[in-house]
Amino acid sequence: MPITLCMADFDLATRSASGFLLRYIAPRVEPVQLLSVLVRRLPFRLAVPQSDIIVGAGHGDVDAFTGQHEDVLLEVGKYDPKEVKGKVIKLISCQCGVELGPDLVRNGCVAFMGYMDDYVWVMDSDYASTPWDDKMAATSLMPVVEGLNTLLNGETAGEALNVELEGYLRNIEVEEDELIKSCLQFNHNNAILLGDPAASVRARPKVAFPFPPPPLIPLFGGGIM
Repeated sequence: MPITLCMADFDLATRSASGFLLRYIAPRVEPVQLLSVLVRRLPFRLAVPQSDIIVGAGHGDVDAFTGQHEDVLLEVGKYDPKEVKGKVIKLISCQCGVELGPDLVRNGCVAFMGYMDDYVWVMDSDYASTPWDDKMAATSLMPVVEGLNTLLNGETAGEALNVELEGYLRNIEVEEDELIKSCLQFNHNNAILLGDPAASVRARPKVAFPFPPPPLIPLFGGGIM
């Protein structure tokens, strides 16, 4: 079964998070990869029934996860349970662990990983076209990548979350910037796993990443997560 990988990129925050998925996760997975204008409800609804994992970077709220230009992809009470049944879901998005995550599990999602509060990190707008080169953002986002790669190695959702949490703590120990350190601690404290911590998916091949993707189109406007 393929992975549905949702990578909104319409403002600095979504572009930053999606850039790390595009650089470090997309090369390991099969389509369907929804990027930019494709991260909308209709393509998402068509893609997810065939998937065993849903991974998404986008804005969120306690009861909803959104894609490009905040087009709603999943909202409590407004999706077909068949879209999430039997799947492991990871959302890099604010607050989705409060209501949406529990609702997904009630409707058959076997494991949900997300955050109870905002997901926060420091970004450098100079890297809007090559967000994977942003070392400040990498401090927070590489633990997420490491956790996802653990899941793609065939290990459990519980092990994947532990890898992410350990990454935050490891970076806190060496980080000198107090703002970045506080972001790491905040994300560590708000990361959650709902459902079955022993849930796993088919292992994907491990691949090297010698070359980054081509630069993204210039970003016009801005935004915060």
